[in-house]
Amino acid sequence: MGKSDTMWKIKGIAASAGIAIGTIVHMQEAVHDFCRLVDASQAPAEKERFYTAQQAAEKELEILQERTAINMGEQQAEVFAAHKLMVTDPSFVEVVLNHIDNHQASAEAAVEDAANEIAAMFAGLDSEYMQERAADIKDIGKRLVRILQGGTAEVNYTGVLAAQDLLPSDTAALDLNYVSGFITALGGKTSHSSILARAAGIPAVVGVGSALEKLNNGDNVIVDGHVGEVLVNPEEDILNDYRLRIKKEQERAALLASVGHLPSETLDGHHIELACNIGTPGDMEKVIAAGAEGVGLFRTEFLFLDKTSVPTEEEQVESYKAVLAAMPDKKIVIRTLDAGGDKQLPFIGGLPEANPALGLRAIRLCMVYQDVFKTQLRALLRASVAGNLHIMFPMIATVDELLSAKALLNEAAKELTQEGIPYKSDVAVGIMVEVPAAAAIADILAEEVDFFSIGTNDLVQYTMAADRMNEHVAYLSDYFQPPVVRLIGNVAKAAQKAGKWVGMCGEMAGDPLATPLLVGLGLTELSMNGRAVPVVKHRIRQLDIKQTQKWADDILSLRTASDIKKRLEEIALQFEI
Repeated sequence: MGKSDTMWKIKGIAASAGIAIGTIVHMQEAVHDFCRLVDASQAPAEKERFYTAQQAAEKELEILQERTAINMGEQQAEVFAAHKLMVTDPSFVEVVLNHIDNHQASAEAAVEDAANEIAAMFAGLDSEYMQERAADIKDIGKRLVRILQGGTAEVNYTGVLAAQDLLPSDTAALDLNYVSGFITALGGKTSHSSILARAAGIPAVVGVGSALEKLNNGDNVIVDGHVGEVLVNPEEDILNDYRLRIKKEQERAALLASVGHLPSETLDGHHIELACNIGTPGDMEKVIAAGAEGVGLFRTEFLFLDKTSVPTEEEQVESYKAVLAAMPDKKIVIRTLDAGGDKQLPFIGGLPEANPALGLRAIRLCMVYQDVFKTQLRALLRASVAGNLHIMFPMIATVDELLSAKALLNEAAKELTQEGIPYKSDVAVGIMVEVPAAAAIADILAEEVDFFSIGTNDLVQYTMAADRMNEHVAYLSDYFQPPVVRLIGNVAKAAQKAGKWVGMCGEMAGDPLATPLLVGLGLTELSMNGRAVPVVKHRIRQLDIKQTQKWADDILSLRTASDIKKRLEEIALQFEI
């Protein structure tokens, strides 16, 4: 048999575009050896072990959500917000406890059996979307069993990863320096692993079925994520053809990289500031590498979420200073604590809320727990000497809320003055516009702030009255919905009239399709994950400001989200990338 006879193809689903050439490495499933049955008298202890693992899983997912938001985007990170809800879902917990109480199951066996039962129920439904949620519940089960067994979450592979199914947390944990692509037997285009692969830029083919079993470790493969095809042991001329295609893709990437440190200016010289969203001081290296001009959103929750007590003022000062000092002459926008809702603080009690997204969260929580809030404000002011600090209050809905927050900031400043502790007295103060109420009175709020930053993720949710985690209303969760676009326009107009700058730190800011619209509406700062910076900058450098204003006026008159997207896609055709 000649070499040409040895090549064969696998057809699957094109889950994530791109081409990878490499050798197969099969994922090694963790094998946990645990006792499945325990004596009935041990049921209370097994329940306690389950509850402890549940809490540990929530913390892991909190961190994974934050990290994924930074590396892949807010929207992609929401899968782990959903996982947090699933870990504590009463119906899941009830099944676990039932296995412990009535089947003398160990905590590990109870979790595994409960996850398998619920996953099988999802897999049996008609909806493709619901079928793919089976992977999420399996992911939850694996995480809990691993924690119960004292295992770590590290995943280390080199090559093209082949797996029966790649769970969302597996995908988020892949080291892209070593994994060039992946192939799975199961999964679909809308599975969370596929969504995460696209966000991370990993070529992926999923749903190849039993063909996966024919792949051996060390097989040479081409993963064509554009068409959903895997070429196994390819001939040399085909390899050369794909190498040429990869070269062209790399040239495109190089083109984008080449604009990384060029000015973010339109053809007619208007500067649009591009910044990054970050979650920890350690993210500053990526900000600089991306060619960003600062930080448009530093989420401070990382300091609070995995703590059992309030982080000290000194601890906070050091973290804020580390970010400011990394780019001392650039604008650094630090958002005050945005906890509550789906981000509960272990050291703050309180009763469960029927609708936490509309409850005690962000600035509302901070104004209840003023001692926690004032400690953060003192830390921010003390850190201000290290750079160009901008303080941003989240979830402001009324003028009274804003004035109360500013009053507490002034109180913190007065204390520092009395104590002789240095700080900058001219720190800029702004708000995150993410509630329609704030957008509606933006002209009034503009009198009290130095800047606005629009958070589109929550602005869409609250404007459209659509839970962004509810797949049944997913069609409403679209930042191109006309009411959302009009609110963005209103905020930009109010800021311009008051002579204040207006930016955006939501998912929409990193979407190059939206860039001509946002520039045309008058936004002057866009903050996103680092991967999006070169693409958006390249788009900005091809724009003419007057033309974008005409496009924006035209788009504001359109009636549906699909009309707006279609118009923006027509506009995008004239750009190089």
